[in-house]
Amino acid sequence: MIFDKMDDCFRTMNEKVEKAIRDSDLKKLFGMLDEIEGPTLVCGVGGSSVVATYLAKVLREKRHIITDFISPRDLFYMDLTPYRNVIAVSYSGNNIGAEAICHTGLNKYLFTGHPRDDVNNLVYRMPAELSYVSISATLVPLSLLFLYYCNDHDLLKEILDREISSASCNTSYEVMSGYETQTAACILESSFIESGMASCIVHDKYNFCHGRINHSREADSDLIFFKGNSELDEMLEENLLNHFGRIITIEKEYEDDVINDFYSALISMKLIRDIAQNRHRDISNIDELEDNDVFYLFNGKMK
Repeated sequence: MIFDKMDDCFRTMNEKVEKAIRDSDLKKLFGMLDEIEGPTLVCGVGGSSVVATYLAKVLREKRHIITDFISPRDLFYMDLTPYRNVIAVSYSGNNIGAEAICHTGLNKYLFTGHPRDDVNNLVYRMPAELSYVSISATLVPLSLLFLYYCNDHDLLKEILDREISSASCNTSYEVMSGYETQTAACILESSFIESGMASCIVHDKYNFCHGRINHSREADSDLIFFKGNSELDEMLEENLLNHFGRIITIEKEYEDDVINDFYSALISMKLIRDIAQNRHRDISNIDELEDNDVFYLFNGKMK
């Protein structure tokens, strides 16, 4: 299989977002999101888990409804009685994670580029991109959800043009995050692990204070620190210098946490790009293990 080059994926990223905005029926998409009422589950895997995490947050903060992000397999084990809706996030719409919602008694939605007949389709259109680690396939739906949340095209363009530069070249990373940067942390963990480029542990900022520093003592990790403006953030920043050789700080830029999480997610994607370039790696076209398709193409029962 021939994959697009990582540098080309990032070079054309903004163009793909603009084309998706032009080609998608945003009025219909946003109208359907406005009609969702009641407790809702949002599920996705891989790059789609990033989008699902942000979609759950957007619905929670904009619509003030209970939303929970889950993995598709959870649907076979959870008591679904408290919930009214389930939304699967899948660009292709044809994996067993997306099909898992069809076995529930809930109102079923699919946030996708390829609609199917047995669910309510929340459809967007985007140019094709063949990349092992999702780049535009993650950023495009995130951008559309950003517009659903704030309807500010100028702000979207401003954020998409933001850059970061890092000399980091490690094989182990720890991420200091929390609910306010949950989407961005998900991008980092997913991209590092799926590309095989580095190991990655995500710490909740306060949970880190309860013993997790003992891992940092043993590991030789760089830290990616999403820095807010709380006293906890200040304490962490002051003391973490003693425990990590390099700290990459991503500052809070926007007061609205949903907007700032999108900004942090975009910066995280570009940080991944820079680290990959520093290590002479291409996260779009990786050397796969022979057994990869055994796992990826699994189509059996999950319970």
